Amino acid sequence: MSKIRGTQGVLTLRRTSLKEFLKSRFADVDPSALPKKAKIIGHIALVRFQDKGINPEELGKAVVEFYPTVKTVLRLRGIVGKLRQPIVELIYGDPNTETIHKEHGYKFMLDVSKLMLCLGNSYERLRTAKSVRPGEVVVDMFAGIGQFSIPCAVISKPSKVYAIEINEEAYKYLKINTALNNVEHIVEPMLGDCRELTPALGRVADRIIMGYFGGTIEALPAALSAIKPEGATIHFHELVRRGTGKDELWKKVSELCLHLGYSATLINSRIVKSYSATREHVVIEFKARSMVYR
Repeated sequence: MSKIRGTQGVLTLRRTSLKEFLKSRFADVDPSALPKKAKIIGHIALVRFQDKGINPEELGKAVVEFYPTVKTVLRLRGIVGKLRQPIVELIYGDPNTETIHKEHGYKFMLDVSKLMLCLGNSYERLRTAKSVRPGEVVVDMFAGIGQFSIPCAVISKPSKVYAIEINEEAYKYLKINTALNNVEHIVEPMLGDCRELTPALGRVADRIIMGYFGGTIEALPAALSAIKPEGATIHFHELVRRGTGKDELWKKVSELCLHLGYSATLINSRIVKSYSATREHVVIEFKARSMVYR
């Protein structure tokens, strides 16, 4: 395939996949070593590839050619720790790794070299936001840069969103994104451990978002301590094994609720995205209510 020449050339290239485009550019490289796709966040593309005769800078140039809006190409080597911090290196373009990602009428600023934004959760962010009723009080226990808090505030106009985040870098951008989306009057960023800060709010929540995986259930007692006497809807995220994992998770969650003195009524459960060959990211939406107040 020839290089891009003019607008028509761009349109032609975009009809194929990045993988096929790169195969045509790196004919001497094992196709399995090339990126299958790129993750585009603002002006930045993140790619994964193997070290099998690939010149990283030339690969970066090709990615920019394929995506005309991309100015920076980062190699994503992995994600580490409970805070899910990316390990990246610049392979081509502008060294500025701070960008703004836009979706569904709201936007997120972040430094892609320090923080992750999962594009596979885009629909779930929108779906969750649309489920919020005007006037509700929402507690977002794992707020990050505002992935759920900002959409909820922009789309559904709750009376309050308590956005709790333990990572100082993410908290910095949570505050920035609250201002960027003009929802300072709704979203209250809070820095600290949600297991400590959530109970301190008192019984205020109509809805609680637990958008985290890898031990979410450890924070469930804290979540239950904040629901209103009439109950609250909880969005509980976790990784489970494919097949029966979602049902097994609901059994574990509902049994813990009962043990702690709360009823749990299932509203909905769905697969958010595939995570690996054996696991998938799911969300369980349920109504919890203290049995003491009945």
